Amino acid sequence: MKIVTWNVNSLRIREDLALNWLEAEDPDVVCLQETKVTDQEFPEDAFGDLDYDVSFYGQPAYNGVAIASHEAQQDVTRGFPSDGEDSERRFLAATVEGIRFVDLYVPNGQTYASDKYTYKLAWLDELAGLLEKEIAAHEDVVVCGDFNIAPRDVDAHDPHLLDEKSLFVSTEERAAFQRLLDLGLTDAFAHLHGDHDKPYTWWDYRGGSWERNRGLRIDHFLVSESVLARAKSVTIHRAMRGEEGPSDHVPVVLEL
Repeated sequence: MKIVTWNVNSLRIREDLALNWLEAEDPDVVCLQETKVTDQEFPEDAFGDLDYDVSFYGQPAYNGVAIASHEAQQDVTRGFPSDGEDSERRFLAATVEGIRFVDLYVPNGQTYASDKYTYKLAWLDELAGLLEKEIAAHEDVVVCGDFNIAPRDVDAHDPHLLDEKSLFVSTEERAAFQRLLDLGLTDAFAHLHGDHDKPYTWWDYRGGSWERNRGLRIDHFLVSESVLARAKSVTIHRAMRGEEGPSDHVPVVLEL
C-alpha cells in the first residue's frame, strides 16, 4: 500500500499539479492538507475520474483537509468533538482496508507566546486525547499531515540559529509531539532513516529558501506498532518543490 501526505497549499490553485502527480504515482491513500476550499467546491468529480473515493472537511481561503482512497472509506470523522460551525477545519479521519487514517493540519502558531501559539498547544492537547481513543479502538493507525513541528534538530536547516522559544522547534511544541509518540506511535521517517541529512519537506517561499535548501521537516507519518512492522519506506518527493507554481510543501510517501 502506498500512502501520501501532502500540504497542497490550495487545491483551487494547484488542482492540476496535484491531480497530475497523483495520476502518475497512483497512491492507494492520499491525505491532503490546506485544501482551502469549501466542501461544496471540492473537486470530487476530478478525484473520482482517478478512481478515488474522497472525504473532505474544508472552508474558504484557509485550512481544510481531505482523504482520497481507491478503496471505500468507512467511519469518516470530521473535526474534533468540540468543533462548532466556525471552528477551523483541521482534522479528518477515515478507515480504509482496516487502517485508521488520521489526517491533520496542525495550527502554525505564528510566533512564540502569541495567542495563536497558545491555541496551537491547546489544539495539540485536545488532539492527544482524541488520538488516545482512536488508538484504543484501532490496532492499525496512521496519523499523518502537516504538524508544523520539527521534532529533532536534524529536521531544521540550522538548529544553531534556533532556540527553545523558536517556532516549530520550541520546547513546548516538541513536548507536545513527544506526547503523541508516547501514545504508542512512531515517527516512521525517523525510525527508517535515522539522522538523514537535510530531510526537509517544507521550504519558505521567501528568502531563497528552496534555492539555499533552508527547510524544515514538518510533515510526518506517526504509525502504530502494527503498521510500523509493515513499513518498507518513507520517501520525500522533494523534486515537486521545483515544479512551476509549487506548494511550499512536497508529498511524502509511506509504503507498506
